[in-house]
Amino acid sequence: MSPWLWVGLPVAAAIALYARIFPGLAREWAEFPSLSHGFAIPFIAAYLIWARRERLRVAAIRPSWWGLPLLVLGLGAFVVGMEGSEPFVARISLPLTLLGLVLFVAGWEVFRDAWLGLAYLVFMVPLPYATLKLVTYRSRLMDARIVAEALGWFGVPVLRDGVMLHLPNISLEVADDCSSIPAIAALVSLGAAYAALANRPASTRILLVAVTPFFAIGANIVRIITTAAAAYYIGRWTLGTFYHQFNGAVTFVLTFILLLLFDTLLSRLPRRRSP
Repeated sequence: MSPWLWVGLPVAAAIALYARIFPGLAREWAEFPSLSHGFAIPFIAAYLIWARRERLRVAAIRPSWWGLPLLVLGLGAFVVGMEGSEPFVARISLPLTLLGLVLFVAGWEVFRDAWLGLAYLVFMVPLPYATLKLVTYRSRLMDARIVAEALGWFGVPVLRDGVMLHLPNISLEVADDCSSIPAIAALVSLGAAYAALANRPASTRILLVAVTPFFAIGANIVRIITTAAAAYYIGRWTLGTFYHQFNGAVTFVLTFILLLLFDTLLSRLPRRRSP
């Protein structure tokens, strides 16, 4: 019998145990456009593991007891989340359980090449609603303040009232959908996937992931500024264009462009040579 069967069967059993969380996740992904990236995350995670298939094929399977604490912690969080009606705790425990299980039944060599794909599943879990709502509102206030200041530089008269931007010909609201926070997980997952697949040193990959949230917030602010400026200088009909209606896609593209430019800049920096 293949030794990989002893790895695959426990992992399949764990996924079957967690089957109860997937219908609720899928409903949220489908209901909220900012969470729709969740549908893609399992496939990207699977690809990250598949991309290392050659190394996994020759990896020695040596079970490690170090995985048992992670496994127990993950399963414990799952039970607490399900029994206590805390879906976020139950959902976020899935990557932890899989990480602990793989380390426990397969050992460090397999874990070394599989951990990234398993940990990537974190990005499919939405933040708790109350936390997301509070952070989003604070983000809207920050975005509105920066946008109002920037519009003045472009000669656009604006009066800010909280999250409202009053222009001479129109009043605009920095709404929940205009904030980059609801989609921040999607954008960070973009950076993580790009860094994982890029042929770069580990330090560069870490830096690419770390700067992605800042690029996402910056890209969203640029989008709001240009939308408001277009509404003032060209007309309010611009609010019906793709650029405004599909704000998530626009922010996603802008973030990816910034990420590519930053990666290109890093690749052109002179590297320190060893003496």
